[in-house]
Amino acid sequence: MFSLRNVLKKGLSARNTCSRNISALYITGDKANENYVTLQPYLDFKGTFSDRQSLEQSISSRGLDIALESVLSKYQKYETHHAQLAKVAEEREAVTKRLKELTKAGGTAEQLDELKERGKSLRNDLKTLKQALYPIEDDFIHDYLHLPNRLHEQCPTGGQEKILYRHDQPKLKSKSTTHLTRHDLIHFVDNNRYYIMDQAAHFDVNAMQSLARYFVAQGDFIQTANPDFVRCVLLEANATPLADYHLVQEEHLQNKINTAYLTGGAAFESYLGAMTRLCVYPSVLPLRYVCCGRSYNRSETELYGPTPSLYTATQTNAVQSFVATLSANEADCQLEHILNLATDFYKALGIPFRVVYASAETLTPAESLRAVIEVYAPSLQRYVCVGRISNYGDFVSKRILFSTRRDKHYDFLHLVGGPVLYTSRLIAALLEHDVRLEDCKLLGSSSQKPTQQQQDLQEFKDLFK
Repeated sequence: MFSLRNVLKKGLSARNTCSRNISALYITGDKANENYVTLQPYLDFKGTFSDRQSLEQSISSRGLDIALESVLSKYQKYETHHAQLAKVAEEREAVTKRLKELTKAGGTAEQLDELKERGKSLRNDLKTLKQALYPIEDDFIHDYLHLPNRLHEQCPTGGQEKILYRHDQPKLKSKSTTHLTRHDLIHFVDNNRYYIMDQAAHFDVNAMQSLARYFVAQGDFIQTANPDFVRCVLLEANATPLADYHLVQEEHLQNKINTAYLTGGAAFESYLGAMTRLCVYPSVLPLRYVCCGRSYNRSETELYGPTPSLYTATQTNAVQSFVATLSANEADCQLEHILNLATDFYKALGIPFRVVYASAETLTPAESLRAVIEVYAPSLQRYVCVGRISNYGDFVSKRILFSTRRDKHYDFLHLVGGPVLYTSRLIAALLEHDVRLEDCKLLGSSSQKPTQQQQDLQEFKDLFK
C-alpha cells in the first residue's frame, strides 16, 4: 500500500512555494549570526574556469539561462576585493609582529604608540573591507554554485538520445489496455495515493529485494539502509531542484535555511549525508553500495502524459546504486558494470526494453552523463524510464568534501549511481504486456541456487544455532 498522505500527514508541504534568497550550501559571514554553517564546499575556481569553451558548451547544451560573461565579471570583482582584504590582513599581521618585537626589545613609547595606531587603523580597514566583500561574495558564489558540471564526451546533445542497447522489438498495437483496468491488483486514486494488491504487492517487494541481492552477489555491492529525509544543503550540493521533493514543515527549526525534504531512502541524495566530510583510504575503493527503499521524486509526473497512472506517480519502491571511484576512467567502468547487472535483470523479464544515453538538456546540473533504462509501455506506445544511472564526476564530491588521501594530498572521488529500478512503472508495463507477475523470473531471487559465498555465510551462521 502506498499513500503519500499517510507519510506526510500534516507535517509536509505539498508544494515548495517559498523563494530561497539564501543558500544553505554557502553562507557568508554576515549571515552566520542567524544561520550556522553546516558545510563549506571546496570551490575550485581555477579548475572551473580553466576550460571556458567546455563550460560554455555545457551551459548551452543543457539550455541553461546562465550568462558566463556576467559570472566571470563577478569573479574578477570578487578576486580584486579578496586580494585587497588579504593585503590589509597581511600588513596588520606584520604590524602586530613588529609591535611584539619592539616591546620585547624595549622600543620607545613613540614607536610603540605609532604601531598601535597603525594596527587600529588596519583593523578598522579590515572590518570595512569585510563588510564590503560580503555582498560581492554572496552575489558571485551563488552564481558560481549554479554553474553546471562539464558534460561527458559520450553525452549526446541537440535533443538527440543515443541508444546503447535494445532487447526485443515492441509489438505495435492499434489500442492497448492500460494497467489501471486491473482493479484486482491496483487501486489508483491519484499520483500521491495508490494501493497495490495481491500478486502485484508480492512482485513489488520481491523484485526490489531480488535485484538488490543480485547486485550484492554478482556485483560485489554492499547493501545499506538510508534515511528517508535529506537536508537542503545536500540537495544543493547535488544541484537537485528543490521542487523535485516534498518540503517538510518543521517546528523549532534551528537553521531555518537548511530545511528537510522527503526523498525516500532509495534516493542518490540519501547517501550524501554519510559521505559528507568523509576521507577514505584508496585501498577500499571502489566503494559499491546498493539499497532498497521508497522514492518520492516528483520530477517526472508530467513526463508521461496528463493522465495520472503508475507511470506518473510521485512515489514508488526503488533500488538505488551508489559507487565512488578514484578516477574518471574507473567511474566509466563502474557505470558500465552497473548497466550490465541491470540489463541481466531486465532481460530475464522477457519484455522489450532499451538503454539510452539521455540528451544533455534533460540532465541535472550535477550530472555529466546519464544512462536510462526504459521499458516499452503499450498503453502509451512509447518507452518509459524504469531506472537510470548517472556519472557525476568529482562535481558533487567537491561540494560535500568526499575524498581520499594519496601521497600527502587529497583527491576528490568520482561518483556514479542512480535508481536502477522503479517497481511501480515496471509493474504497470508488465501488466500491459499481459505478463503474469507470479511467473516472472527474478534474478537474485531466493529460489535461485545460492552462490558459494552465500553458502559459506550460511554455514557460519549455522555454527551458532
